[in-house]
Amino acid sequence: MRHLGDLVARSYEGAVSWVDRVAVFHRAVELLDPVIRRVLTEADAAFLDNTGEITRRSVEQGDGSVGEHWELSWPRQREAVSRDGGPVAPVQVIAWFRRSFNHAHLRGSIAGDWPLQVTSTDDATRQLPIVRAIVEAELHQRIYEGRYPVMPVAVRKYGLPPG
Repeated sequence: MRHLGDLVARSYEGAVSWVDRVAVFHRAVELLDPVIRRVLTEADAAFLDNTGEITRRSVEQGDGSVGEHWELSWPRQREAVSRDGGPVAPVQVIAWFRRSFNHAHLRGSIAGDWPLQVTSTDDATRQLPIVRAIVEAELHQRIYEGRYPVMPVAVRKYGLPPG
């Protein structure tokens, strides 16, 4: 409902000016950080045999848009060649706030956009299933791009394909 209220009021959690809306975004990012790291750590343990590295970086675009990227990379992914001959990207969870939008969104590199309505630790915790869905979609995409040997758990459990 807060998302709908924002759309009607042309605000973001009550903030109207761009500067104030960006402050709301940065607070949401800080509240979400432990939730996103938790899910990425779970994925690392379950699929990557704890070989992954989690990084976070801020992104700013020329029009003032801002974003925060969390990435989970691992040796097999970094060494893999995708189906189209390029690199296999890391798993990504992205919080972004386009200058032309009322409010920020949460997404993966391939998985849709969810409204980023986070102003408390309870709101951040409420995002846990969304972040898990994003990471699951990202992992599936990396398996598609790099084929199953990109996942250490698959190699450990099923071995490498013959020659």
